[in-house]
Amino acid sequence: MAKNTTKNTVENTALRLKAVLEVLAAEDPSAQRRISRGEVLAAAITRVPLKDRESELLASGAARGERALANATSKLVKAGWITKEGRAGWSITVHGRQALKDFPETADLLAAMDGTVPAAADSPGTAADTSEAAAEAVVEEALQAAVAEPELPQEQHGAHQGAELPEPSFPQPGSVVVAGNLGVLGGADWDPAGKDLQLTFDRSDELWKLTADLPAGHYEYKVALNGSWEENYGRDGHRDGANLDMVHDGGPLTFLYDHATHLVITKPDVSG
Repeated sequence: MAKNTTKNTVENTALRLKAVLEVLAAEDPSAQRRISRGEVLAAAITRVPLKDRESELLASGAARGERALANATSKLVKAGWITKEGRAGWSITVHGRQALKDFPETADLLAAMDGTVPAAADSPGTAADTSEAAAEAVVEEALQAAVAEPELPQEQHGAHQGAELPEPSFPQPGSVVVAGNLGVLGGADWDPAGKDLQLTFDRSDELWKLTADLPAGHYEYKVALNGSWEENYGRDGHRDGANLDMVHDGGPLTFLYDHATHLVITKPDVSG
C-alpha cells in the first residue's frame, strides 16, 4: 500500500510540475505583476487535485502533496526553466517555454529537465521506458523529504545529538522570528530580530520550531525572515499577508514554520 501511495505521489507531482510550467507560460510576460508562488502552486494543484494520502496534513500544516510539489519545483529552477524572485513572483524562462514545445510528454519533459532524455529515436519503446524511468527518478529524489515527513514534530527543538543529517533539500533563511504582540515572552513587540522569539531549524523534518510557555490572551503575529520585515509571511503563507491571530488559553505552545509552503501554525507542546 505504501509503495503504491508513493508511486501515485510521484506520478501526480510529475504532472503538477508540468502544470507549473504551463501556468507560467500562460502569463503575460509584459505584465507589471508576476504570478505569486502561492498562486502557481494552487493552480497546479487545481489542475491535478490532491488524492488520498496526498491530502493529509503534515506537522507544518501543509498537505503532503503540496509540500512535495513545493520541494520538487527546485528542480525546475536548477534546470533554468523558471525563476523565483520572492516578492517579484515566479516566471518561466525562454528555456522553459522551449522545453514545453520540445517535450509534450510529461516523462520526456522531466527527463530533459534532468538532462537524461534519450537523443536517439531508433527504438521508440526503449526510449519511452528510459524517459519514464528518468522522470520517476527526478521526482522521487525531490520528494524524499516530503513523503517521509512525520505528521507531528518528534522533539521540541529537533535536537539530534550525534546524528548525521543531510543538508536541507532547498535553501533556508538565516533566521526565522515570530514577531507580534508577543513581548510577554521577552524583547519588544513586533521585533523581526528578537532573539527570544527566534525559531530553531530542525534538519530532520525541515521545519522551524519554537516552544514557549505563553500566557493566556489574544495574539497577532507574522514570521519575519533574516532579522527584518523585508521578507515576512502571514495568513495562508502569503508574503506581506494579513496578521495571523489566535486566542490562547495559556500554557506551552509550539510554533512551526515551513519554508517550503511559508505556512506557520501553532500546536500544543507535544514534547512532554
